[in-house]
Amino acid sequence: MMNVKNNILKKPIPVVFGVKSHKLNNKEKEFYKKSNPLGFILFERNCKSFSQTKSLIKDLKKTTSHKNTIIMVDQEGGRVSRLKKPNWKLYPSAETFGITAEKNLPLAKKLTFINSLKIAKDLKKLGINMNCAPVLDVKYNFTNNVIGDRSFSSKPEIVSELGKSFCNAHKKIGIIPLIKHIPGHGASSKDSHKTTPNVNIDIVSLNKIDFFPFKKLNKESAAMVAHIIYTKIDKAIACYSKKVIEKIIRKKIGFKGLLISDDINMKALRGTIKNKVLSILKSGCEVILHCNANMKEMVQIHSSIPLIKNTTLKKINKLSNLR
Repeated sequence: MMNVKNNILKKPIPVVFGVKSHKLNNKEKEFYKKSNPLGFILFERNCKSFSQTKSLIKDLKKTTSHKNTIIMVDQEGGRVSRLKKPNWKLYPSAETFGITAEKNLPLAKKLTFINSLKIAKDLKKLGINMNCAPVLDVKYNFTNNVIGDRSFSSKPEIVSELGKSFCNAHKKIGIIPLIKHIPGHGASSKDSHKTTPNVNIDIVSLNKIDFFPFKKLNKESAAMVAHIIYTKIDKAIACYSKKVIEKIIRKKIGFKGLLISDDINMKALRGTIKNKVLSILKSGCEVILHCNANMKEMVQIHSSIPLIKNTTLKKINKLSNLR
């Protein structure tokens, strides 16, 4: 539930922060109350048991003074699963369902829906309201393993159909799916956690393959922007590029929902924390993701970031599952 101080709802800053450990310390509580972030992202380091994780989420929600606190996690299934055994079930990777789809697409869609439903129920019980999934990146024979079996398929149509099934199941349970990595990470042979990938494929080809699933799911309410330079579109990395945000994501793909950056501490991005934050927001990407919970960096973000725009706030207000 929302935490209202003196019955005044304050505007948040457009950032989702990471959390250092499985319990908040006093310094973190004080900082989060002061900075009033849009939300928080959880990792394995934060989730030791069901009761502990549920308690942490309650404490996090108490630190914000707005009504739409995002609590997000990467729970795709397969190797990208922050909720681990023995406290939570391990679910199959996206590729598992894509292999089934090659022989029987209706069955694969049904199995994807059931699997997604189970993941969403796990999240709902904890108080998590947004999942950084599904991955809509189309796999090439040179796609970096950072995507690998996280992709449903090398066929855009299969990625679209299974991605839609995944989203529908999450929304049925009340979890917001955050589709990623728009406008497509599959054509990269490099890992954006480690370096800045360059994709040299022309727009016509990208439109037929990489953009295709995102166009099919462009009515979804939230998407994560890839940390990639699409050289045939712009020299700037996607989250810094007005061309990529406005001409490709907003117009060509037709995505009108909330845009969240990938983690700004990934090696793909260069420059100071302040420059990263301001460049991302200037491009039209609406929310910053900062995962490492480094207090010094979070203070720098708070000191340099403007309050959230009213247009962004309207989109968030429509995400009723956050309440």
